[in-house]
Amino acid sequence: MYKVLHFGDTHLGRKHPSKISKKRVESSIKAFRHVIQKAIQEDADFVVHAGDVFDTVYPWHTVIESAKRELQNLEEAEIPLYCIRGNHDRSFGQGRSLKGLAIEHLTSEYVHLIDPQASEFPQTGYINHDEKIRIYGLGYHASRTQEILRDFTPGNEKFNILLMHDFVEGVTRSYSNSIPKADMIAEKDLQYVAIGHDHEPNPEQVINSTTFSATGGTVDYDFNTTNFSKTFNILKIDEENHEIQVDNHKVPQELELRKKKFKVGHSPQQVRNKIEDEIQEDKEYAYKIKIKGEISSDQEIQTQKIADEVEKINQVVLADTLLDLKTDEVEITKSQGEGFNIQEYLEENLQENKLDENFIQMHERAENMLSNEENLTRSGFSLQKQARKDLRKKIDNQIFGDIEDEA
Repeated sequence: MYKVLHFGDTHLGRKHPSKISKKRVESSIKAFRHVIQKAIQEDADFVVHAGDVFDTVYPWHTVIESAKRELQNLEEAEIPLYCIRGNHDRSFGQGRSLKGLAIEHLTSEYVHLIDPQASEFPQTGYINHDEKIRIYGLGYHASRTQEILRDFTPGNEKFNILLMHDFVEGVTRSYSNSIPKADMIAEKDLQYVAIGHDHEPNPEQVINSTTFSATGGTVDYDFNTTNFSKTFNILKIDEENHEIQVDNHKVPQELELRKKKFKVGHSPQQVRNKIEDEIQEDKEYAYKIKIKGEISSDQEIQTQKIADEVEKINQVVLADTLLDLKTDEVEITKSQGEGFNIQEYLEENLQENKLDENFIQMHERAENMLSNEENLTRSGFSLQKQARKDLRKKIDNQIFGDIEDEA
């Protein structure tokens, strides 16, 4: 019998919103510390991390040092950790070869990064924990992940765990037609699939005889993940009978991001009173407040006064306001705060209704180009000029139909 802790998407060093970057960074480290301490308290045999250890490849130096200190505690308890790169850890493209990437500072006798190139998986994409358990790892490879896994045939002589960082159709949310399918993965000789990338947890789903688990993140990624639980799993594995017991645990949050909607007509004091009624004294909060409704052309909305009033609450460290208003003549959308975040906007406005086919295809085109190293600059972080031009043309064609090159 083995006891294993599974978590992921820790996004150490996450700084958004920038006005409270220091508090956000501290919050990510405290959540990481909680999970590591839990692994030690539970006397886990080993720990697995499903990618996006850091929020960026070059975080603050203090973030790397904090992570190393927490992992040193694991090492002193003689508990190994196996991890993969997520997209934030630069899992593919030329950028993965840059020197000094944050995740490379963590490797040690007890911290193992399973990091195969797409062409090397699965030959070099696994580590044997011992003679009974094998851990495969595949970082984020965008639209290529499904193709890579399609031809994957794990050995059947051990209890097999797969760490992967991508959406999985049938288990997680789906934003693209090119993501790997759970039914296809379940045909492999895998007993447990630890999924990173999606911040909405699905702690346990069994398909055929394979247990899939997406634990979500350990901190709020942005204001659109505020309703998602932040969790980790403790597994009890009977390797002889290939049986798994999954216990899901929540990660306590000292700083929460929250969204709150109010109809036009609420005064700053009324908004403050409503928020005071829902907060806890032992936490801090950052709020995005949306004022929505219809107004007359001469009506004034006191956005700054609302934000100032809410920030008078001791536990509130940030209050940004967003207007979503209509008049007889015009529709107004205005933000008072961090500004426009296109990713949050798309998730908030398109997620519930499913992304339409045009958007899905544009998303796939962009990911396909980003996953091809020939299209990237030397840094590995952006498209070359010609690739950007080609992508822009493909998207224009997708939206407006075929466009002839200008003479």
